[in-house]
This record gives sequence, C-alpha cells and structure tokens, in this order.
Amino acid sequence: MIAFLLGFIFLSNHGIPLPQNDYVSVEIAQGITLNLPKSFVPMPEAVMDRRYLSARKPLAAYISPDQQADLSVNTSNARWQAGDLPMLQNFYRANILSLYDEVTFIKESLEKINGKDFAVFEFLSIVRPEEDALTPQQPVKKYTYIQYTIHDGKTYVFNFNSPADRRDQWEETAKTIMESIKLK
Repeated sequence: MIAFLLGFIFLSNHGIPLPQNDYVSVEIAQGITLNLPKSFVPMPEAVMDRRYLSARKPLAAYISPDQQADLSVNTSNARWQAGDLPMLQNFYRANILSLYDEVTFIKESLEKINGKDFAVFEFLSIVRPEEDALTPQQPVKKYTYIQYTIHDGKTYVFNFNSPADRRDQWEETAKTIMESIKLK
C-alpha cells in the first residue's frame, strides 16, 4: 500500500498523467450535482484563500492530488432571466477578455447540458507580470473550461482550471465534469 501511495505521489508531482476515468457523483448544493474524479478532494481553506482572492468564497471547490487542477462552483444573485443567456454570454466574454493579457478561445457556445442551458467557454490565458516588478516573474498561463447558467434567480459559474502546459492531461476530465452537471 505504501509503495502504491509513493508511486501515486511521484507520478502526480512529476506531471505524468494519472488515470482520471473513475468518477463519483458529488452534490454541490441541494439539487446541484456533478461527477468528479475520485482523486479530487475538497480544497483546503489555505489553498482556497490563495487561489480565490475574493470576499466571497466559492460554493464548492475541489482540487486534484497534485494541486495542479481545480474546480470551483460560484453563485451570484444577479437577476438575469433564463432568456438572457445570450446577453450573459456576451457580458462574460467581455469580462474574460478584461481579466487576462491574452486569451485564445478554444470554444465559446450556448449548449444544453442535461436539460439546462449554459454559456460555455474554453480558453487558454496569459497574465504577464508587471514590467516594473522587483523580482523577475514568469507569465501565468492557464487552461480554463468555464460554464455559466441561470437557475432559480441566480447565476451559477462552474470553473475548471489547470496550467496551460497540462491541458492535454486535464481537457477530457474538464469536459466530462462539465457535461455531468445537473440542476434540479
């Protein structure tokens, strides 16, 4: 057993893809479920505080064993109506473009998933360090798969992230998670 765990830790910490095909259904909130890899765990508070610099913490957040990929679920009380999804999509597209120095969209669409309409974005992003930074820093390059929906008067945001150079490892997992979302 110890040899297995050491091998798992070695593989996950050295960028070697681990099988992500074992999923478990997780209830994020009452009536909201999705499938996550069995290896994902709830994100520890300290990690959540570093990753989400917001006064409002995510409704739920999970992280991979190597802490390279994560999924968060957020909600807001913005009063969009179900018919406003195309406008919401345009609003969030503009918001995404304003958050990063460079964005390359892989996918942007309106999709019906398990009977619910979603605005879907999949993209690669770059945030460059400040030119006058005291210590040299590398650009932050991310792969993101994010979906927005309107449900019971709230906007729900399902956000999967990993480093851009790990996209090949995590892209299918992100799609599997996102395609499993159910809201009742």
